[in-house]
Amino acid sequence: MTPIQEQIDTLIRGLKQQEGMSGVRFLREYGREDIETPVSGFSAVVGVLKTEQAQSFLGDLAASGVKGRMYTAEAEIRVFSPYRENGSGLSELVSEMLTGLQAADEAGIITEATASSIEFDKELNSVFRRLSFKVEFCLCEEGSA
Repeated sequence: MTPIQEQIDTLIRGLKQQEGMSGVRFLREYGREDIETPVSGFSAVVGVLKTEQAQSFLGDLAASGVKGRMYTAEAEIRVFSPYRENGSGLSELVSEMLTGLQAADEAGIITEATASSIEFDKELNSVFRRLSFKVEFCLCEEGSA
């Protein structure tokens, strides 16, 4: 597992523990679990959209004697709601997720989080919203000076 995926997984585990998330089924995009069709309850599909790994550094960029590597990523959670319910509760859930992500971010790596307007997925016969967030973190270690 990549360092970026590990950080995203840590955030999602923290989000799942937040109040109001017990009724949400979390799935990894392109994972082994299929999303049910038609969607019968809230489902959250988590995916990493874009990643960047900066060059490793030594010393001046962080502090003298520190070496490491900077990572940035854009991730997305598509939150699906059954179409027959016309998205009832979807916006409230996404709002709770935005707040929950901030609470789950103990390391302070989320730099931006936004939510889209409601969209429709024809294949799943479901309405959904995209919750997008960016993370930035450093895997650093103290070097011997």
